[in-house]
Amino acid sequence: MAVAGLLVGALLGSCSDDAEDGGELSSIDEASPAAGPSTTVEEPSTTVEPDEGAITLRGDGLGVADLGDRPDDAVAAVTGALGEPTSDSGWDPPGGAFATCPGDRVRAVEWGGLTLLFAEGASEVGDGQHWFAWRVVGAPPAVGTSTGLGFGATAADAEELHPGAVERVPAEPPFPPLLVIDADGGPITAFLDANDTITNLEAGAPCGE
Repeated sequence: MAVAGLLVGALLGSCSDDAEDGGELSSIDEASPAAGPSTTVEEPSTTVEPDEGAITLRGDGLGVADLGDRPDDAVAAVTGALGEPTSDSGWDPPGGAFATCPGDRVRAVEWGGLTLLFAEGASEVGDGQHWFAWRVVGAPPAVGTSTGLGFGATAADAEELHPGAVERVPAEPPFPPLLVIDADGGPITAFLDANDTITNLEAGAPCGE
């Protein structure tokens, strides 16, 4: 650095002398060494880069909205982040597809692989018409926890991204093996396939229990 500083000083002094003598200042081209071919191979990532102001998978909601919120408020918040829903079931009649879920009626609103479940009635997170759970069963959208864990990641990814906060639960038919992740806002459940890959994630009041 000292040698570089002396060289730059000498060049500036020479230019100054030329200017005083009425000569033209000469330009100095700084040549950079040619870069050799890269040998680095980037591995594909199964994690999700968090994006400020976007959806974040949390135990108590999705960052832009909280479990217990009114349906219109939650749908509007997620629509603002992801665009219009891809489907909306409307309020399911009693005994329908969501008969094991809390409340008297249930509504499911989907954005691709992300589903918000709303109950009309009581659940452990609210009463009346309210948002009681979310599920991720595919991608898009590419959503993840605050550390980047999302659909298609592995149990090893979960343990790396949420160190000391992952409990492994063995399979208990008809349920597959799963992870219980102590994430921001509360627990998130991640179901695994035979290869320890996450096939779906969910949080909130469960159905069927």
